[in-house]
Amino acid sequence: MGRSTADRVESALRRADATLEGWFRRGAGVLRRQVNRFQGRLKQVSTGLEQLEKERKPAAVKRSPRPAATKRATRPRKPKKAA
Repeated sequence: MGRSTADRVESALRRADATLEGWFRRGAGVLRRQVNRFQGRLKQVSTGLEQLEKERKPAAVKRSPRPAATKRATRPRKPKKAA
């Protein structure tokens, strides 16, 4: 390999390295934002669950027994006609 060929290869490798670094940095930024959003939503869910648990504890009210159902009046059956 001549000097100019080695220089071209090195230049191409530097460009490829810079391109990959840019992709990784962008990808890391996107991933970081998604993780931050996910953590925020997990906190919201956690807070909501804590509120539900707090609301549930004092709401332990004793139920009164249901009154017995009254019997409905039934109609008398129609007499069958003689054949």
